[in-house]
Amino acid sequence: MTDDTTFVEPEIIHGDARDLPLPDASVDLVVTSPPYFGLRSYRDGGAHYDGQLGAERTPLEYLSNLVTCTREMIRVLKPSGSIFINLGDRYSQRAVMNKSSHQDGLFPDRSDARKDWIRDRRAGLTRMPYDNVIDAATGHFVREKSLIGLPWRYALRCVDELGLILRAEIIWNKPHGLPESVRDRVRRSHETWFHFTLNPRYYSAIDTIRLPHSAASLARVAPHRSDPGRAARDGQYYPGAEQQTLTRRQMLHPHGRLPGSVWEIAPQPLRVPPHLGIAHHASFPVEWPRRLVLGWSPRSVCTACGQGRRRVPVAFGLDTSRTQTRRALELVREHGLTEAHLSALRAAGLNDTPRALDTQGRTGGHEHSGRQLVAEARAALGGYAREFLLSRATEFADACDCADTSATSVPGVVLDPFGGTGTTALAAAVHGRHAISIDASRDYCRLATWRVHDPRQRARARGTHQTPEPVPRAA
Repeated sequence: MTDDTTFVEPEIIHGDARDLPLPDASVDLVVTSPPYFGLRSYRDGGAHYDGQLGAERTPLEYLSNLVTCTREMIRVLKPSGSIFINLGDRYSQRAVMNKSSHQDGLFPDRSDARKDWIRDRRAGLTRMPYDNVIDAATGHFVREKSLIGLPWRYALRCVDELGLILRAEIIWNKPHGLPESVRDRVRRSHETWFHFTLNPRYYSAIDTIRLPHSAASLARVAPHRSDPGRAARDGQYYPGAEQQTLTRRQMLHPHGRLPGSVWEIAPQPLRVPPHLGIAHHASFPVEWPRRLVLGWSPRSVCTACGQGRRRVPVAFGLDTSRTQTRRALELVREHGLTEAHLSALRAAGLNDTPRALDTQGRTGGHEHSGRQLVAEARAALGGYAREFLLSRATEFADACDCADTSATSVPGVVLDPFGGTGTTALAAAVHGRHAISIDASRDYCRLATWRVHDPRQRARARGTHQTPEPVPRAA
């Protein structure tokens, strides 16, 4: 839980996502939800404006423009950064000419295309020139009533053309979704989030968003004792492991279970004050950026090396009522093991993780490598090493890989290049990050500015109690 003392003043910028006004490698995390294809017209000064993403004539044009925007995200992203992007899909429209298909009122710039279509039809063409045409050059189209597959078409282009690493697909399960006027297929109740990175190694603090172990899991493991044979089969065996009598409950991760790839988050309505004169019907719930900000953006960045400081444990609570724990502490004293030994041991875990071992050797400031520290600790402790692997951390500190202990820090930077109502900026700011929200509409920049400074909106983003907003009476 945070309070308003952690709030960092965000930047709300009027700008274009295709030309971000930011220096190279300056952003730690991108969280955004671009406009969906052909869904709605966004306004600036109360009027539709040209060049907005989502108003393209074909899905191919939309995807190409979105890839162009993604190139800019890559330019400003640090090598250790992540991109989380939310995209919606749509169905191919019926291939006939009518007003609803062309949505003249929604996209005024299509009126000329309508006249072109009338001319082309007289010339012998039999199909609409957009909506379901995925490739204007070849005329390839998606058949009527088929999902176009926009999210995955985009994701594959990011992998194939931009060289991004697609780390995860997260399904947004939306309870209480809107009804659909269909009779021959299931109602769509989810959207897609993609997690991209520039490099295989990147900043992550996923332990901060772990979930409590389920009651069923706790009940299942509580009565049983550990099985050394199973530990060996799982590759978690080392000499002395058979001496342990840890319960399976103690072998669960002390901070909870990892989040799965399906997140059920209810839509969150946004009430905009009438005096702003702005309506926005597509803001995503603040819980989305909250989890992503906490899990993949550093709270502080070292000014010496530029790396995000990770939250690392510096003290652990050991259960000294256990005979095994007391014996483990005796062995530490007898063999003169240092905190560097125990830190390296915890970094390696039950399975030897080479990068963790090497990293621990650097961060520990020890003359020996992390591998040697682990070897010395295991030789001294034998099977009792597990007492330190499975203990729960009680104190934490922010640390990076550089040896400059006097270096200061600045908040991590979180960017939303399609800022809209400022949901990402709000979640990042109340959790102590430097948020940058960019939008092509001055109207939405004004709305986002109101939102990040409104006490009720801040309280909601922090998850603290707030006085309910009054419900207006019907006229």
